[in-house]
Amino acid sequence: MLALEYGRMLSARIPARSWIGTRARAAGRWKQPGRRQQQQQYSTKQPPESAQSPSKEKAEAGRGWRNTLRALRDRPASHITAFAVLHEITAVAPLGGVYWVLSYLELRIPVPESVLHEGNRYINKLRSYGGWTTPLAPDSPVLLDLATSYAVVKAAAPLRLALSLALTPWFANRAVVPLARALGSLRSAWKKKK
Repeated sequence: MLALEYGRMLSARIPARSWIGTRARAAGRWKQPGRRQQQQQYSTKQPPESAQSPSKEKAEAGRGWRNTLRALRDRPASHITAFAVLHEITAVAPLGGVYWVLSYLELRIPVPESVLHEGNRYINKLRSYGGWTTPLAPDSPVLLDLATSYAVVKAAAPLRLALSLALTPWFANRAVVPLARALGSLRSAWKKKK
């Protein structure tokens, strides 16, 4: 009895457009009481292009991403492996090219001579421990070019990530999956021999 009274009291305070039916209203299934649903009448059999569903081109564009996501869901290990390999390739491959450009064009980063001499002295000490007998000259730009090329590759990390993400499905299908299948068949053949 108390619950019934409380319900009547709440219903008296709730306005006509209440929270009841909010989900249905958001989904487009809610019909206002007393209102007729308006339907558009067209003189032709098909509605004009502006009223039709999205064009085929938009549907075709979305299909590619759906296929990519489906492939990622079906084979996550191959895609994660492909992304990791591509990420490392895009990190290591540009180092030599950037170093070559810096040394060929003789582009120099303005660094005090004392810092350059100290860095080369330290590297010469490490080289002697490693067994290399030829030391670097005190004013050699090799170490500076290496550090600069490393910094340039690190600064290009967003581009490297985008390239790795874009090439992941292709690389997974062309390299990782065939390699995994070949290794699996070799493993099964090796087990049969035992």
